[in-house]
Amino acid sequence: MNVTIKNQSCTLLILLSVYLCILLLFGLWPMNFCEDNHAAVNHSDGLILSHPSTVYSKEPPEKLLNLQEFTICIDMSSDFAPSKGFGTILSYALDYERVNFLVGQWRSGIELRIASDDHARPISIGRREVFTKGTDSWFAISYDGAAMSLYQDGEKIASRRIGPITFSSWNKSYPLIIGSDASGRSSWKGAIRSVAIFDRALREDEFIDIPGRLQELSPLVCYDYTNMDDTTIIDCGTPPPAHLTIPHRLIPYQRAFLELPSMKDVRFPWGILDITINLIGFVPLGFLISLYIGRESSSHTRSILISIAAGFMVSFIIEISQAYLSSRSSSMLDLINNTVGSGLGALLYHFRKGVLHRRLSGYRHLDVF
Repeated sequence: MNVTIKNQSCTLLILLSVYLCILLLFGLWPMNFCEDNHAAVNHSDGLILSHPSTVYSKEPPEKLLNLQEFTICIDMSSDFAPSKGFGTILSYALDYERVNFLVGQWRSGIELRIASDDHARPISIGRREVFTKGTDSWFAISYDGAAMSLYQDGEKIASRRIGPITFSSWNKSYPLIIGSDASGRSSWKGAIRSVAIFDRALREDEFIDIPGRLQELSPLVCYDYTNMDDTTIIDCGTPPPAHLTIPHRLIPYQRAFLELPSMKDVRFPWGILDITINLIGFVPLGFLISLYIGRESSSHTRSILISIAAGFMVSFIIEISQAYLSSRSSSMLDLINNTVGSGLGALLYHFRKGVLHRRLSGYRHLDVF
């Protein structure tokens, strides 16, 4: 009898270990913790970006603070797949929500998001269907104190009248980033030949061939890739410079640990599907742990609490590790869902055990008569 119980315990322990390995494999795949940064510079094509890549300022560019007017110019060609959704091209931000300003590609369109003192949410201006894969084009976005305008190859393609706004609330700790957000995600694919930011709205006649005359227009920030080495892109704009660094490995400006969800993360169908998968994935773990503990302890509460704690620890390890993977994200919502899933698995075991116990008690009661 003792041998049988011991064999059953060993079998359960093996099943539990196998399932733990499966969870770790799925949670941390593809396990590329030492990825190369796929950002490279050459004099003919400029800055070449592919997934995953990131380039960022060594120090926050405080000379961009307190602008009253601005013009942002980017000369580029896009190889970004529209099916990828959104890719960050240039940002003075941490991510899509925490921005001073951000220029990105949404499917085949371009969008600027910019924070201001006068609006609770970032203001945006953009245009759909402006990118053709592999085609060279330059874009300029300007604000003259009354309206924002978007130009493509010197032609105005969008305008939005917003009135006077100020930018004194911009966060001075944000970096300037090309090709991704601060955590190395939301990456963009393409080539950028030059980037310039002006502290004024350029005149209509100045939008003619901007990439060929950047220096004569006296930009605040300017990257034309003529002054660089293997790891640094020199800012040719006005002092103090905001040089960019290109890390050899994919080491982002900051790691994002246990991020809180935004509403767009939980909207149907992808957010709901992700929540469901995280819940269901940890139900067997809680069930197996309670089954293993239940053979040696009759305390339901102890078994459930241990299952929940174990599920939390396994999920915590996975979520913290995912912050080091470019294709995964460390999510507080996932940690909560996984822990709840473990608890549901433990409750399911004890519910099943209680049903079986009542049935067996009923059979024994019938045998008496």
